[in-house]
Amino acid sequence: MRIDLHTHAFSAHTAPKVIATLLSHSRATLPGFAAHGDATVPGLLRAEAEAGFDRFSVCPIATRPEQHAYMARYLTALRAGALGEEATRRVIPCVSLHPNDPDAEAHLRNLVRLGAKMVKLHPFSQGIRLDHRAMIRLLRIVTDAGLPILCHTGHEVTATHEGLATPKQILRVHRLVPGLRMVCAHCAAWRCPETLTFLLGRPIGVDLSFQPATGVEPIIRRFAAEHPAEHLYFGSDWPWATPAGHAARIASWGLPQARQDAIFGGNAARLLGL
Repeated sequence: MRIDLHTHAFSAHTAPKVIATLLSHSRATLPGFAAHGDATVPGLLRAEAEAGFDRFSVCPIATRPEQHAYMARYLTALRAGALGEEATRRVIPCVSLHPNDPDAEAHLRNLVRLGAKMVKLHPFSQGIRLDHRAMIRLLRIVTDAGLPILCHTGHEVTATHEGLATPKQILRVHRLVPGLRMVCAHCAAWRCPETLTFLLGRPIGVDLSFQPATGVEPIIRRFAAEHPAEHLYFGSDWPWATPAGHAARIASWGLPQARQDAIFGGNAARLLGL
């Protein structure tokens, strides 16, 4: 089973606004940042089919505490087939909660009941650093519920501030949250070259998504080749990269077949219990 652990998609009404906003905010920090799809669920289904991926996680981000209600509506629609039969069959249910949600534990129980398999967190979009006490509380709630976490790490292309998801903070939350199963998106690589010192080789999950324009490909390649194979995951970050193009880039690095099998789906299937 080939699995893309890290994608984004929105409604046909919302997607153009999201793309335009992110591109506008990223111009100052990363001029080469571009969209490679329309950011809709049908567009994602086509892109993943063209790349030969069987399953993929669509990763929403709760930017406000009350958005747990949206997450419940999304899971209900997905289960009911409202997004299409193919989406129901292929999309891995992922949700997000905000660290400032006072009832996050109860809300997560409801989302698990509706089928949630993973939680997405984004310190920059949520405005809270990874090792803040509110985020630590949420990490513990998700861990106690038995769910894995995909968390944006490193810098963020649309952000002007720094230091919300650094390699040192990643190590700190792993010390503070026993049993944490957190996949660090982008290997915490952009503007954090110290990730090679602090994260490479440790038993910490990383996904291999990155923007070529950031210049971090040499760092990501080292993770792909040297990090413990059981902690590597493929993520395209669609629509910011195509699954086919990004998979081909990683495949071109000449990794052993067993390592590629782990990256392109084996590890994600175990992480998510698929």
